[in-house]
Amino acid sequence: MRNSYLGFGHRVVWVCSGVGLLIDIGYITASNGRAYRLNGFIALKFDVVGLFVRMRLFQIASALLGAQAISATTLRRAADTTGTIGSGDFIVEFADTVKSASAFYDALEAEGIGANPRAEFNSRLFNGASFQVLNASDGKQILQQLEALTQVKAVWPVRPVRLNMPETSEAPASNDTTGDDLRRRQITPRDATEDTFSPHVMTQVDKLRGEGVTGKGIRVAIIDSGIDYTHPALGGCFGPGCLVEAGWDFTGDDFLPGTIEAKPDADPMDDCQGHGTHVAGTVAAQLEGNKYGFTGAAPGVKLAAYRAWGCRATSTNGILLSAFIRAFEEGADIISCSDGDAGGWPSDVWSVLATRIVDAGVPVVISAGNDGGLGLFYASAPATGRGVTGVGAVTNTMFPALLTAASYAVESNKTSQEFGFLPGFPELTGNVTLSLWSAVDADNACSALPDDTPDLSKRIVLLENLDARATGCYPQDQGTNVVAKGGQYLLYYAKDNLTMRDELYNYAEGLQGVGTVPPYVAQKWLSLLKEGKTVTVTLPGGNNTTVRLEQLENNVSGGYMGDLSSWGPTWELAMNPQIAAPGANILSTFPMAMGGYRVMTGTSMSAPLVAGIYALIGEVRGSLKPELLRRLIMSTAKPLDWFDGKKAHPDIPAPATQQGGGIAQVFDAAYTTIELSVESISFNDTDHFIGNKTFSVNNTGSSDVSLQLSHRKAPTMYTLQPDLSPLMAASFPNPIVEEWADISFSSSKINVPAGGSVDVTVTCTPPENVNGTLLPVYSGHIALTGSNSSLVLPYLGVAGSMYEIPILQPSQVYLANYNNEVPANKTYTIPRPDPANPPLTDRGDEDTTPNVYIKPTIGTAALHVDVLSGGAKGDVLGALAGWPLLYLPRSDQRAYVKGLLADGTVLDEGVYSLRVSALRVFGDKADKDDWDVVTTVPFNLKYES
Repeated sequence: MRNSYLGFGHRVVWVCSGVGLLIDIGYITASNGRAYRLNGFIALKFDVVGLFVRMRLFQIASALLGAQAISATTLRRAADTTGTIGSGDFIVEFADTVKSASAFYDALEAEGIGANPRAEFNSRLFNGASFQVLNASDGKQILQQLEALTQVKAVWPVRPVRLNMPETSEAPASNDTTGDDLRRRQITPRDATEDTFSPHVMTQVDKLRGEGVTGKGIRVAIIDSGIDYTHPALGGCFGPGCLVEAGWDFTGDDFLPGTIEAKPDADPMDDCQGHGTHVAGTVAAQLEGNKYGFTGAAPGVKLAAYRAWGCRATSTNGILLSAFIRAFEEGADIISCSDGDAGGWPSDVWSVLATRIVDAGVPVVISAGNDGGLGLFYASAPATGRGVTGVGAVTNTMFPALLTAASYAVESNKTSQEFGFLPGFPELTGNVTLSLWSAVDADNACSALPDDTPDLSKRIVLLENLDARATGCYPQDQGTNVVAKGGQYLLYYAKDNLTMRDELYNYAEGLQGVGTVPPYVAQKWLSLLKEGKTVTVTLPGGNNTTVRLEQLENNVSGGYMGDLSSWGPTWELAMNPQIAAPGANILSTFPMAMGGYRVMTGTSMSAPLVAGIYALIGEVRGSLKPELLRRLIMSTAKPLDWFDGKKAHPDIPAPATQQGGGIAQVFDAAYTTIELSVESISFNDTDHFIGNKTFSVNNTGSSDVSLQLSHRKAPTMYTLQPDLSPLMAASFPNPIVEEWADISFSSSKINVPAGGSVDVTVTCTPPENVNGTLLPVYSGHIALTGSNSSLVLPYLGVAGSMYEIPILQPSQVYLANYNNEVPANKTYTIPRPDPANPPLTDRGDEDTTPNVYIKPTIGTAALHVDVLSGGAKGDVLGALAGWPLLYLPRSDQRAYVKGLLADGTVLDEGVYSLRVSALRVFGDKADKDDWDVVTTVPFNLKYES
């Protein structure tokens, strides 16, 4: 599904026993004006203007993830309640004096806090536990109570972590079990020493593979949805001696936090989700047993599979801690995890543990996130962990399309030629062989076809897939006009390859089959028809289909950063992502029960490629030191030019806050003899500005090297929207201001002797004539260029004060009925809560349940909602149940009053207000002046009798 697709209108959801029925009623209004099916939904067309109903039975957890299929992740993230405590579950790290979990629980009991243990974390990296609070002895906030215990070093809420599902292009239904090699553009010759797989060519993996480097002897731990180890391209077995040699399942199939308990076991099989199997193929797919002839980046490694997400694609940060700890303790050389939790803070517990693993000598590679549509400052944990490698996604230069194989013949030639097409709706129910007729010269059937049109009942009609919004010609119109001349079968084509991902639907009554063919096929046919030749097309249907892989060139966005790739920096102004790699339109393995192969898009696909790249570098250099690998891969990266989501700008570099160092170049990283002492530079914001930074250039080679220093400036972008009050975050592409930082060097040319080093001081003058209240982010690359080497050092800074930006603005925090403000003194009547069985605190009926809507301007490390008796000047009774939230992005939040405080106290009937407090960036939580505070209007709370 294209990111531009958005159906709008009304949504109704029924829920019963963990299964829901989703109905959307709206109008089909894609940015290109075409009608589409959402994968997995039933789309029913009712009239010519495009009214439709979409229905699907879905698991509740999957529905929470489903917004990404509609419009990337923008809608999904906007609705997330990252950091929700809800169930009263916490993670604590024990103080050094605590030797056992039992001692900690004894201390809790002494304080009058009952607890239900969840898990213990017994590691030299993290000694602690997760548990559910059952009650508390007084009215203090539970979080503050726990923080005050001498047995506690730190405390975090347990929260759900949903698998960041990427876009996917499903293989068409097929009865093919052995498949067919690509016949038009083979991606990899059967000679395993030659690698022409485009993601590998883009990153120089092909060069190292040509030297026989495979990552042999290195174990890569994949923390994901498990791996289908029965896949022939993934070894076909599990255990010692197999490609997937170890692992553990932490969840079981049906785990759903707060609803269905985890059922861990020793089998990390993935046969229902596919995400982890796709990731595994990117790292280590084998040539043997692979019907499409590609391999993973490092097929010589061994894999360990740690299943942290089950079939419902929802886990918790507590389970992920367990998975990371076990991967480390069981000897992982590299840990790769293709997921994250939007926040942008390095102090999140997941990020903290990832940092400690890195500090212990194991590289941790994490996907940067798929929230690029939300613009600057949307980094995800644990990619935000210090020393962790966060990976952004570059769009593949090729677009692999898994199509249904068909054939055509010219004139009476008995030799047919194979091609691939993408079935749409209606789908063929059986084989069809008919001659081709083009409607291109007949206004593409946008109007009634002329009288001399042949009988189309014996033809397949070729049409151009038009931009309906621009032309006013919709598929329904074309189909109706074709049917009027007896036509039943349509094949569409588009002028660019990327639309081959879109299944086209036509609901004109009388049509029996619709599909889409690649542009090169259509152009060949149009030429033949123009020559007066007869083209006979055979389309398979029903159970007679096989899959054909087409490698189509992407000349629009290929080789540029993907617009879905999340942007940094972190809220503490660290570089994120660090590096980029191909992640959009990636072919890899998939569970055998789900088709065996899949093309997917997301940073989930780029992170495992970098994990494989680390293995290759480690084999060449004999070292897997995380800090060294990160410096090498970032300094030898190739910075990319700017792609604004619609067109490329070859003369403008992409910001470092989107790409880090650039796209990884593994051959250069493996063999460079010039090393930089730092991986990136942050000049901070105006409050913490450090204008001079010094780094060393080290020459480990045997010859002297001369390097020229220069500045590759990228666009300065505003974080917040200009000319708006109140302040609001801008989205991708962020507004560009024609001002740049001035970067100068202590010397513009340096000579580095063999075995020696030279220090370079960089002086930065931030851009002037910018509006600091909009948080202008400047960035770029310092280039060091020699005759035989080229290095880069990415930098960033903010020409404004992070602290001065209000997190909470009064007009953006209010008692709400959906998104509308509620007048003072409204009366709400709700069920009386049972503290022993507390209601869900992260959702409710916005009309009948008191709730406060919160739209933060930027992220915050702490967001509190307290209940006040009476009006705004009333006494503070305590934190609302489910609050506070910690380490948040700038996504909208909503707090519901269910009659409970965080300590389990049931509120009496009466008049209350809610006080919302947010800690400013770089603020001190102990200083009341560092908090933004907004209090709602009062409301009346009553309980049902």
